Amino acid sequence: MLEFVVDSINYFFMIYIVIYAIIFFISTISSIIELEKNRVYRKYEYTFGLKSEENSIPISILVPAYNESQTIIDCIESNIYLDYPEFEIIVINDGSTDEMGELVRQHFKLKEINRPIKRVVPCQKEISIYEGKIREGINLILINKVNGGKADALNMGINVAKYPLIVCLDADSVLQYDSLSEIIVSFMKDSRTIAVGGNVKVSNQVVLDKGRVIEYLSPKKFIVMMQLIEYYRVFLNTRVWFNQFNGNLIISGAFGLFRKDAVIAVGGYDTNSVGEDMDLVLRLHSFYRKNQLPYRIGYEPRAICWSQVPSSLKDIKNQRRRWQIGLMTSLFNHRYMAFNFHYGFIGLFSYSYFIVYEMLSCLVDIFGLIFIMISYFTGFLNFSFFITFMLIYIIYNMVISIVAIKCEEFMFQGSLSFCDKMKLILFSIIENFGYHQLLSFYRLSAFIGYRQQKHQWKKINRVQHNKLKPQIYKT
Repeated sequence: MLEFVVDSINYFFMIYIVIYAIIFFISTISSIIELEKNRVYRKYEYTFGLKSEENSIPISILVPAYNESQTIIDCIESNIYLDYPEFEIIVINDGSTDEMGELVRQHFKLKEINRPIKRVVPCQKEISIYEGKIREGINLILINKVNGGKADALNMGINVAKYPLIVCLDADSVLQYDSLSEIIVSFMKDSRTIAVGGNVKVSNQVVLDKGRVIEYLSPKKFIVMMQLIEYYRVFLNTRVWFNQFNGNLIISGAFGLFRKDAVIAVGGYDTNSVGEDMDLVLRLHSFYRKNQLPYRIGYEPRAICWSQVPSSLKDIKNQRRRWQIGLMTSLFNHRYMAFNFHYGFIGLFSYSYFIVYEMLSCLVDIFGLIFIMISYFTGFLNFSFFITFMLIYIIYNMVISIVAIKCEEFMFQGSLSFCDKMKLILFSIIENFGYHQLLSFYRLSAFIGYRQQKHQWKKINRVQHNKLKPQIYKT
């Protein structure tokens, strides 16, 4: 009887991994096909006027910031060189305790103004407002406000924004010079579009100047290299696939473009949620589905935002715990979508996938590892079968990583050297032995302490982009 129970549990873990592998394989193949279509279509974008200045839609860039004095100037200055005809930049200083607000005011020579703010979505009170021109026709607005969190700061930005489209941009991120002209294409192609996510790439290993990549370098830190592989797999595989079915549940908080009226219609950002970015997307899906309104939430892989990733175990622990809590909160708040035919692909697949393979995967990873160890020491583990299965899975994982790397090379020629590609492939194997389990443990700790931690936000250390000095591995 005991042997039957052990075998049943072992088969459960095996089936769980096999189903995940099949899903990821299908998404990878589908993404490759979609990326090729995207490449062919791009040849006709100028012909159809999708990138002409005459047809462009003005954009308000919202930058919520709290104690971001290390990165805020780089973030704003990169926007000065954006290849886009009409936009404004709104920096929302969310009650910072450092010198960030004063730094921005002095650096860009902003002047204090008095202007009324119509609160179409709720937010904390403003303290002072500064404004100035940073480029011909381009305004920079600085709003100092009472601290209320990132979602509250974004709501303030929505209230102040004068343009019909809003970009939500993290203060530690830098937009590539052509990012706005790329992300707007989805709105130009399809009038139903209400939101589009951009492609977030790791900035730790690049040298940036005026929104352009000057040089690609290999990260010195092991932990940054691991995240580089993760970002390739997520932003060039699963999100491209889900996009084909209008099934993306997340637009990264680092870079997303939204129709302002759509965000206002759902009440703006939820100030009680740590995962405000996912929560907003789920509420948009829900609102448009319930009201039977045509809509599309897209993803544009060529709209690039460069963002710093954690470079220490402490920071990545805080980040992954926050992500897990945000994921759980969003999924719990919108559990009515699960297996609901009314929500189409989202209810029948996307939501279920995020429950089983995103939210619960940390439980399966850690308890699976514990069970394997118990089975081994009690003599119930078929060791040869286990080794064979794990080898097949590691090889499969390596192949998926190679495909993701090739997709990156296909989309952005010249971004990776041969040496870099070999390192990434090697690290895609190494991540199975410790790194993946460590991240699962961090996420599990958030899972267990969810009630106590669901309103906590632990800040990640940042450095100025122009002070980053990545070093190449010795070869």
